[in-house]
Parts: sequence; structure tokens; C-alpha cells
Amino acid sequence: MRSVTLALILIALFSLFSSSSVNAAPQVGLMVGSDSGINVKIDDYKIGVGFDELSFTMDRTFNFQDNPNFYWGLGGKIADSHKDDIQLGARAVFGAHAKVERFTFFAEAQPTLYILDDVKVKLEAIAGVRYHF
Repeated sequence: MRSVTLALILIALFSLFSSSSVNAAPQVGLMVGSDSGINVKIDDYKIGVGFDELSFTMDRTFNFQDNPNFYWGLGGKIADSHKDDIQLGARAVFGAHAKVERFTFFAEAQPTLYILDDVKVKLEAIAGVRYHF
């Protein structure tokens, strides 16, 4: 039942995100680390779907004015562990990215505050590559 609830939450968040006006072409790629899976970036919004534990993340990112290769952001995470235990987290994102032709390589640190059941803070991290369409 919790997997169904997670799926409905994901669909609602995705439909909310996709209804906003978007100017830039999407970037789609792979990520490895705390969440290994698919990573999509459109404008300053990042969506991740992890497959280790089914997880969905959405972040709003901001580039540092002095150095646009570094960014920070805020977002959230919904995860369904192997025990069918849904976790909800608020998180910050600190990362770096570099564009090489039509690819963006990135690495991020993501301190996450989980707020359901057992309140805890975990430092998570990912790295990956996205292709610009």
C-alpha cells in the first residue's frame, strides 16, 4: 500500500512540475552514489529517480554569482526503502558541474533531514553525467 501512495505522490509532483513554463531544453543522464538512477535537469530544477531504494528527488538550484560552475539548492526527497517504509526528507544541495560539448558532468553533496518516523540527518552524495537535448 505504501508503494501505491509513493507512486501517487510522485505522479502529483511530476504533473505539478511539468505544468510550469520551461524555457531551456532538458538535460537527461545517469547518477551514481546515494541514489543511483536517472537525473533530469530543466532550467534550475533537478529531478532524480533512484533505483537502489525507490526514491524521487526534486531540487531548485542556484548558481553562485562569482563562479557559475558551483551551485547550491533546496529540495525534497521521498524514498521507499526495501522494508516498504516511506521516508520524507528536506535537503540542501551543494555541487559543482562542468559542461563539455553536449554533456554536463556533476558532483553533489546533499545533507538530508528525514522527518517521518525516526528523525535523522544523513549526508548523501551523487555524481553523474547529463546529455543536453
